[in-house]
Amino acid sequence: MRATGAAGLSVAVAGCLGLGSGSSGDVDALDAPDGTAVVEVGPDGSNTFTPDSLTVSPGTPVRFVWLSGGHNVAVASQPTDADWRGHDPLESRGFSHEHTFGVPGRYEYVCTPHQQFGMRGEVVVETEG
Repeated sequence: MRATGAAGLSVAVAGCLGLGSGSSGDVDALDAPDGTAVVEVGPDGSNTFTPDSLTVSPGTPVRFVWLSGGHNVAVASQPTDADWRGHDPLESRGFSHEHTFGVPGRYEYVCTPHQQFGMRGEVVVETEG
């Protein structure tokens, strides 16, 4: 699955929200504000990120929402100028982590305990034009 800025993500709205990293204890985090992309972590108890590849414009907040326990979002690689730290501690259903991706490039991440099962994902930040 792949989502793009043209698929309903409003960079103007996202830029005005000023969202950074954070967490919430509620699965209602799936109801993200307009302009926020959502990645499900371990939906239906699986060892997957859904979508496993997400394309956004710079300034778009992305919310990672845990739908089962024992997962993390560990940064595997990112652009040189980026400073995303991911979320290394293992979390349970209902937790969320949000980050606004501003530097164009590919951000690859894994769930450390489940990467051998293919639990990997990426956010690609592309400039419009």
